[in-house]
Amino acid sequence: MDKVLKQCLGIDVSKLSLSLSLGFLTDKLAKEFLVHNDVTNDLSGYKELLKWMKESVDRSTDLLIVMESTGVYHQGIAHYLYELGYSVSVMQSGRVKRYAQSLDQRSKTDALDSKMLSMLGLERELRLWSSPSVELQQLKMLSRERSSLLKDKTIETNRQGAIVSGVYRDKSASKRHKQRLKLLKDQIVSIEEEMRELISKNEFLKKKLGLLESIPGISFISAATVVGETLGFESIANAKQLTSYAGYDVVLRESGNFKGKTRISKKGNSHIRAALHMPSMTCVRCNPTLKQFYNRLKPNKAKPLVALIAVQRKLLILMFTLWKNEEIYDADFEKKKQQKHKALAAQDNKLINQYVS
Repeated sequence: MDKVLKQCLGIDVSKLSLSLSLGFLTDKLAKEFLVHNDVTNDLSGYKELLKWMKESVDRSTDLLIVMESTGVYHQGIAHYLYELGYSVSVMQSGRVKRYAQSLDQRSKTDALDSKMLSMLGLERELRLWSSPSVELQQLKMLSRERSSLLKDKTIETNRQGAIVSGVYRDKSASKRHKQRLKLLKDQIVSIEEEMRELISKNEFLKKKLGLLESIPGISFISAATVVGETLGFESIANAKQLTSYAGYDVVLRESGNFKGKTRISKKGNSHIRAALHMPSMTCVRCNPTLKQFYNRLKPNKAKPLVALIAVQRKLLILMFTLWKNEEIYDADFEKKKQQKHKALAAQDNKLINQYVS
């Protein structure tokens, strides 16, 4: 093999197995690949992978390991390799899919996907993944459990309403429904208490969530859910990436004379969108900045919900900005920004007039 400039291991993860492809970029800008039989997605498979890596990796060049985020199935191998000191990049499925489409690859198998991930690592500069804290992982687990219980509560509430409204009423069935509904309510309260206790014991998270709660309309549960789902915005580099991750990115469908509807993709984290629905309705009433934004958009939209979704998107970006910059919400920020721009424009006009005269 020629001199290796870069090497990348692509791992296609499934529930039971890992498909492997080790790619090399040589000094002649050619790509060469080594493949290995699939290994099991457990500790024995990880050890077999490690043994193959030690035999096949070029020790003179840094190794990058790329895998796709697949729910929870990638977490085991990602944490295992990260703790051993390897550079790991966990890619969002949307970015991987768009790259795969650019290759004009008609077939789709685990082996081809692992090779595609290896090629992606060789061609692009990827953001490295770091293991989130135990508290953030626990917060995400609790928020997911709460979300699931809220859906069950809605189902049981609807069933209870149907039983009460029916002509024939079964007292035993109604009693059991009430008991299940009470159990769900008690469990939701218990989970919320666990979330508060978890945050109160971590000074860093307590301070950070305090910044998000400074936004009028954002409650502790809403802030904790967004932070848990994004793992503290750990893998988010900018606002555009965040809106795509949450499914708030706008999709346009136009071709020639055809003008399709403009809507959000919804190809993202639905838990974040659900968590921001009620806060956005509160913000358009009590948040001075977002209220003005909503009133400006609403007359131009066919449905008020469209303007409300725009508020959710802006609210999410605002939470991300406060988290990253460690700032308290300032209701007069936009006004100060406009005044600053006007002052700079007046200063520029003054300099221009002095130069002309």
